Amino acid sequence: MWYLSHIVLTILLWQNNVALCSSMVSLSLYATEYRRPGGTYSCTHCDPIRSSVKNVVQIDQNGSDISYYVNIQLGSDTSSVFSVVVDTGSYDLWVYSESCTNISCISHRQFGPENSTTLEVYYDKRFSISYGQGKVSGVAATDYVEIAGYNMSLGFGLVEDVANSFNAFPVDGVLGLSASDVQINGYPSIMAMLADGGLISRDVFAIDLGTGVNPNGGSIALGGVDTTRFTGEISFVDLANTQGLWIVGVDDCYVNGKGENFSNKLALIDTGTTLILIPSDDALQIHKDLVGSAGVVRTDGINYVIACNTTTELAFGFGGVQWTIDPSDYIGNTYDADGNCVTNIQGVSVNGTSTWVMGASFLKGIYTVYDKDNMRVGFAAKGAGGNDVYNASNPTSSVSVESITLTTSTRSLIIISMSTTPEGE
Repeated sequence: MWYLSHIVLTILLWQNNVALCSSMVSLSLYATEYRRPGGTYSCTHCDPIRSSVKNVVQIDQNGSDISYYVNIQLGSDTSSVFSVVVDTGSYDLWVYSESCTNISCISHRQFGPENSTTLEVYYDKRFSISYGQGKVSGVAATDYVEIAGYNMSLGFGLVEDVANSFNAFPVDGVLGLSASDVQINGYPSIMAMLADGGLISRDVFAIDLGTGVNPNGGSIALGGVDTTRFTGEISFVDLANTQGLWIVGVDDCYVNGKGENFSNKLALIDTGTTLILIPSDDALQIHKDLVGSAGVVRTDGINYVIACNTTTELAFGFGGVQWTIDPSDYIGNTYDADGNCVTNIQGVSVNGTSTWVMGASFLKGIYTVYDKDNMRVGFAAKGAGGNDVYNASNPTSSVSVESITLTTSTRSLIIISMSTTPEGE
């Protein structure tokens, strides 16, 4: 089952101007975070629930359009605020337990009975996920969770033991926002709780990831859309699967308006991943057309290096609409002193499938809507004054919360490395 597949936490280490990409199993299905060796993480600008509008909360980031997170309040102590990754590619909410003494835990905010008089911990309901670099394990718990002005009793995971490699993970946990009604620990998802409890009338949320250069940052609206964040109409695409993920069909990829003639492709719309992940053959074809006949693509089969000043138009089509990515979003960090850069598109077959993963490099340029009631994803242009299709005249579907048994999952480590001198094509 997809809700038992937890893979791909990618940590990109920039060392001597060479990108060394390592992928490992994660509690977050496709969560991607970056760091620099020896770097420290702080968030002096992060406030608790900052939005003055109920149902909308600020999405913060590290200033480099890499990791996106919201602040949630846990338990009876209003000062217990945790930064968690906004992840539409995974199912679960978890934070670090105060009982964990691992460096990866103590370098982040931790939670436990000392932080809340209302916390219930279920020591007989344990989860354990094995990694090539160690194991993450913990227990199920329930407590009050506040987000965007809503307060509810919610189940989540307390991580008690974690691999040292998670020390680089610059947040306090993960907020899974998949299309499933349940988390892997058997508890209802946060959206199912909001809808089933009548706190929101529709099982819908919408995201503007924002960019580092935008002083307004990003936002997530729960139960509807924020019309101050998009313009025009929302273009909807029905989900292509029933496995609880935001996976939709891809029309095609377009380079300078010309289709690449891809067919029968699916894409996961995943805010928890920074890059765009595409199987290597597809990625190579796109990069060759980006540089044209006079250009050169250097690659190790996963990472791609092209000229930093590339201005070729790149777009992806969903539901009959082409969504263009600005070159500044698909061209990444400098690779060498000759004006070459690593792109933000990687040649990766995630979990052995041909599914594309559209991460923040694509999503930060558009407004996205996640509609569980109608099992669809919406795309809209950023702006203001957009058409709100979720008005009072539109009835909502009822939300049924199913129950699953707490299980143990084991996945193997996936290693991806980039050579220091990719060969030219």
